[in-house]
Parts: sequence; structure tokens; C-alpha cells
Amino acid sequence: MQTRTDLSGQEAGARRRTTRRGEETRRQLIQSAIECLCEKGYAATSIEAVMERASVSRGSVLHQFPTRTALIAGAVEAAMEIMMAHTRERMRALPDAQARYRAMCDLFWETQKIPEGAAVTEALLASRWDAALGEALRPIAMRIEAEIDQDTRATATAAGVKDVEACTVHARVLILTLRGITLELMYDKGRAMIHRALEQVRAQHVVHCEEMLGPAASGS
Repeated sequence: MQTRTDLSGQEAGARRRTTRRGEETRRQLIQSAIECLCEKGYAATSIEAVMERASVSRGSVLHQFPTRTALIAGAVEAAMEIMMAHTRERMRALPDAQARYRAMCDLFWETQKIPEGAAVTEALLASRWDAALGEALRPIAMRIEAEIDQDTRATATAAGVKDVEACTVHARVLILTLRGITLELMYDKGRAMIHRALEQVRAQHVVHCEEMLGPAASGS
């Protein structure tokens, strides 16, 4: 005869299995939504397209994300977090805080070009005319932007910069500018003038770093 302890253990195990299945389903849906946004655009990223790509039933989709807006917002939040993790990983690979700060423009550019970056840009553009999406994305963007500011302040402080707030503004300007450049290159990657603009942004970052950190050491 099963005891109450045995039954409780079985119930807890069933709940854990259900939770793991739900988490895996959510992960599959988010990844599929990111891929759809990147490859097909916002208009084609329907619940049907995502559930087909993820091989998940409509009921499972609606259990995790009751509306298309909730699904897109969840995908954008995950994509932004992946972008943050990508930048942080590249930062950690550099030898010191000054090297990290000087590399910031190139690292931000690299992150903008990953599939998650394209998905975020696509959704942000769509939010211009989709008020519900814009409302859903606003708190997510504010949280991520606060994390970016925190990371920038930490890097700038560790690098010995005195005007940390100027560095925070500079990082925001870099991200906004580079996002715009990715848009310009989406439909024609070979546009010489846009590539020249990117080089100008890099040159401006070098000047900024010299103002904040002094000239870079020879060979760095």
C-alpha cells in the first residue's frame, strides 16, 4: 500500500516533468519565433508559422503565449538577452578593461549582426504601427537598456575613466547608430557609402577612447 509520502513524491516528480516539458516547449517556441522574425519578417511571424517551425500544437503555443503579441515580446526579450550575453562573452575574452572599452564599437557591431539582432530590429520597426507590441516591448527594452548602462559604467570605471556618464551616453549612441546601419545594409550589403559611414563611426569611437583613456599603446 502506498503511503502519503510515496504519493507526494510521485506528484512532485510529475510536476517537475510537466514543468520541464513546459520550459522546453517555451524555449522551442521562442527560438522558432526569433528565426521567423529574422528570416521572414514580422508580418510573416504568425502563431501558425511559429508552431509549424517548432512542431508544437496550437494548444501548447496558446498555453505558453496566449496572444501573438505575447509570443513576439517573449522572443524579443530572449533575443535581447542573447545579444547581451554575446557581448559580455566577447568582452570577457579581452585582457583588461581598457581593451574592452576600446573594442566596444566592434563588439556592438558584431552583436547587431547576429540573427537575434536582426529579429530585435524587425520587431522594433513593427512596433511603430503596432501599438500593443510597442506597449509590450517598452518595459523589456527599458530593463535591457538599464543593464547595458550598468555594464558600460562598470567597464568604464574599471578602465579608469573619470566621466562615466559620458561613456554611458556614448555607448547608447553607438548602439543606436549601428542598429541603423544594419537596417541600411539589410537590403543591399554592398552599399559603399554605408560601409564608409561605419568606418566613420569606428573612427569617432577611437577619438572618444583617446579622450577618455589617452592614446592606445603601440600595437594594441
